[in-house]
Amino acid sequence: MKIRSTFLKINEIPWALLVLVSVCSLFMFAEIINHRFWMSDFEVYYKAADRILNGENLYRIVDDGHYIFKYSPTSAVLFIPFLVFPFGMAKIIYWLLLTFLVAVGFMLCIKMINSSLIENHEYKSVNMIILMASLTLAIHFMRELHLGQVNYLLLFIYIWSVYFYQQKKIFLFGLLLAISIFIKPFTLIFIPFLLLKRKYHEIAIFSGLVTALFLLPFVFYGSVSTTLGQYQLWINELQVELSHKQGLLDNANHTIFSVFARYTPVRYLVGGITVAKIYQLLMLAGIGILFIWFTLIQTKNSSDLQQKYNFLIEFSLLVACIPLLAFTSENAFIYTQMLVFIILLNFKNLRLFEKMMAIVGFVFIGGNFGEMLGRSISKTIDDISLISIGTIILIYLLFALRIHGKLTVERIKKSLVQ
Repeated sequence: MKIRSTFLKINEIPWALLVLVSVCSLFMFAEIINHRFWMSDFEVYYKAADRILNGENLYRIVDDGHYIFKYSPTSAVLFIPFLVFPFGMAKIIYWLLLTFLVAVGFMLCIKMINSSLIENHEYKSVNMIILMASLTLAIHFMRELHLGQVNYLLLFIYIWSVYFYQQKKIFLFGLLLAISIFIKPFTLIFIPFLLLKRKYHEIAIFSGLVTALFLLPFVFYGSVSTTLGQYQLWINELQVELSHKQGLLDNANHTIFSVFARYTPVRYLVGGITVAKIYQLLMLAGIGILFIWFTLIQTKNSSDLQQKYNFLIEFSLLVACIPLLAFTSENAFIYTQMLVFIILLNFKNLRLFEKMMAIVGFVFIGGNFGEMLGRSISKTIDDISLISIGTIILIYLLFALRIHGKLTVERIKKSLVQ
C-alpha cells in the first residue's frame, strides 16, 4: 500500500471535507457573534509563550488560578510564533490551524488505512467515510475549537508521525514523537510498544531528540539551574494535577479501570488505596498481555508492506487506549479518531451483528446527549460512561477484524471490487 503525495489536487478534494471545514469556520463566526469566542486554553498557551520568550516563570499559581500553565517549558516554545499577532488575531489563526489539521488528519487516516480509495478515485466512499467520522467526532471537535485546546494538535502529531514511519522517514517519526511527549506525557505509552517491535533505531533517534528538546528552554533562560527549576515546577504541577483526578469509583472517571470496577463485584474490593493500586496494576498487566497477543495474531511471515500496515493498526489502537488508561476528561476521547476510521474503512468486512455494534459504538462516542435529551438525562448517561463503552466496543471489533484475517493489505484491496 504505497502512500503517494500527502495532499490532493484542488479538484480532487472530497466535498465532504469542504463541508467539514466550512462548518468549523462557520462555528467560529457564530462564537464571535455570540461573544463566546473564548479559547481560554489557548490563552494559557499564548501567555506561556510570552513568558518564556522573556525568560519569566511559567508557573504562577497565585496569578493564574484555575488557568495555570500545566505543560512543559518546551511546549511553551511551540507557541512563540503566535506572538507575532495580537491575541485576538492569534485566536483566529489557531482556530483555522486546528480546522486545517482536522481536514489533513482525516485524509491522512484514509490514505494510510486504505489508500486505494483515493488512488482509484472512489470519492463516493471517501465522502461517506468523512461524513460518518465527522458525525462521530463532531462534539469533540467543537469542544476542542471552543476552548482552543491541544488535544487535536497532539493527535495530529501522532497521525503525522505514523505517516512518516510508513514513508520510512524515521528521523521525522522520532522528531514528532519527541515533540509530542513535551505537550502531554501520553507518548510514554509508545515506548514499550517500540521495544516490543524491536525498533531500537527509532528509540535511539527519539531519545536523542527528546534530550535536545529538553534543553531548548535554556536558549531563553540562559541558565541551567533556572531551566531545571522550571521543569521541577512542571513536575510539581503534574503531581498536583494527578492528585486532583477522579477517584477510582467516581462516575466522572471514564478509564477502563473505573468502568470495570463499577460494573463488576470488584467495586466491593477496592475500597482501600493500596488495594485499588494493586487492582490497577493487575488490570494494566492484563491489558499489556492482551495487546501483546494482538500484535502476534496472524503476523508470522508477513511481507514488509504488511508489517508496516500492522504497525499502523497497533499504533492506532494504542492512541485510542489513551483516554481509557489516563485519568483525564472526556476531551481525550478525540484520540479515538484513527480507530474510528479503521472500523469505518472496514465496515463491509464486519458481520451483521458487528455492524450493529459498530453503529452503537459510534453513537456512544459521539452522541451529543446534552442537546438531544436534556442535561438531566445527559448527566445520567455520562455517569454510565457510555463514551468509554463505545470505545471498548470499537476495540473489540478491531480485535475481531484482526482475528478473522480481515486487516491485511490484500483483503483491503479486494474489498474495493466486492
